[in-house]
Amino acid sequence: MDLRKLELFVAVVDTGGFTAAADAVHVAQPSISLAVKELEREVGTALLVRSRHGVELTAAGSALLGPARRALRDVAIAGAAVAEVVGLRAGRLDLAALPTLAADPVAGIVGRFRGRHPEVSVGLLAPSEASDVADAVRSGRAEIGITEAGPHNAGLAEIELAAQELVVARPPGATARRAPLRLDRLADVPLVVTPAGTSLRSLVDHALADAGVEPRIVVETEQRDAVVPLVLAGAGSAFLPASVAASAAAQGAVVCRTAPRVLRRVVVVHRPGALGPAARALLEGLDAHDGVRPGAPR
Repeated sequence: MDLRKLELFVAVVDTGGFTAAADAVHVAQPSISLAVKELEREVGTALLVRSRHGVELTAAGSALLGPARRALRDVAIAGAAVAEVVGLRAGRLDLAALPTLAADPVAGIVGRFRGRHPEVSVGLLAPSEASDVADAVRSGRAEIGITEAGPHNAGLAEIELAAQELVVARPPGATARRAPLRLDRLADVPLVVTPAGTSLRSLVDHALADAGVEPRIVVETEQRDAVVPLVLAGAGSAFLPASVAASAAAQGAVVCRTAPRVLRRVVVVHRPGALGPAARALLEGLDAHDGVRPGAPR
C-alpha cells in the first residue's frame, strides 16, 4: 500500500474535504481524488463518501484511518532517526495535552525542550477530554500526551509528573482567608464550572461528593477561557489549577487552598515501543521541575 496515498487520504479526513486537503498539502485536487480512488481500488471498497458537510468516512475508511496514521508516524520516526545521527537539528514533535494543563506543566516542559533543541518545532493539540488525549496518542496524531492518570490511558506507557493542586478563586472583595477553605463548607458558594464530564469538572464533582456537598452551580460554560473573567466579574467562584489561580489573584481574585486538598495526578503518555528522537529527547529532559524522580522509568 503506497504511503503517499495514505498520506493524502489522511489529509482529506483531517481537513474535511478534497479542496481543503489540496490547499493543506499543496497538491492539485484531481491528484488527491485519483490517489484516494486508487487506494479504494486496492482495498476493494469505498473509504470516503461525499456529504453536505464535506466528506465522511465509511466503516472501511474508519478501520483504515488508525493504521494509516500509525504507518505515517512510524515512517516519520524512521526518517528522524537518520537525522539523529548528526544530532537533533530539525524535526517536529506533536504533543496533545488537556487545555487545563497548558499553563502548568505543559508550558514549562515545552519551553525547556525548545531551549535545548531550538531547531525542533512543536505542534500542540488540545483535546478537551483525557480520553481524547489518549486516543490522539494511540492513533498517531500525537506522539506524546500530557494528561491525567486513569483507565483511559490503558495500553499506553505512563510517566507520572508532579500532582497539580486545584484551589478556589473567589471574586474580588471576598473575605481573604489564612486557613484553607473546608470543602464541606462549599454548599452555599456559587460556582462557575465547565460542563459535566470534562476532566476538571469530574475531579471537582468527585471531591465535593466525597465531602458530602451538592454544588451550587450558577454558571456552566464550555469556554474555559471565560472562567477567570467570570470570577473577576463577580459571577461566582471557581476551582482552578494553582498556577492559573495565581494569575487570577494578580487581577484581584481572592484565592484560597482547600481542606482536604484537591489534587490531580498528571502523567505523560506515549505508545510503547520506538519513539522519534524529538519525543525521546523530551522524555529524557523531564526532571525535578516536572516532579519526575531521578531514575524513574521513561
